[in-house]
Amino acid sequence: MELRHSNLMLRACSLFGMAGGFLIISPELRGTVLNGIAQAAAGLAKYSPYSYAVVALALLGGLMAAFRKGSAPR
Repeated sequence: MELRHSNLMLRACSLFGMAGGFLIISPELRGTVLNGIAQAAAGLAKYSPYSYAVVALALLGGLMAAFRKGSAPR
C-alpha cells in the first residue's frame, strides 16, 4: 500500500516539474498563465468579500470530497 502512495506522489511531483519546465522555456505560455492569474486576482478584488467567501466554500467542498473518497472502504 505504501508503494502505491509513493508512486502517486512521484507522479504528482513529476507533473508539477513538467509544468514548471514548460513555463520556464516558453515565454508565451508563461505570459498567458501570468495574465490569467492576474485577471483572476482582479476579478476576486472586484467582488471582494463575496468572491473570497465563494472561493473558501469551494475549497472546503473540494477538501471534503477528497477526504470522503479517501476514507471509503475498498
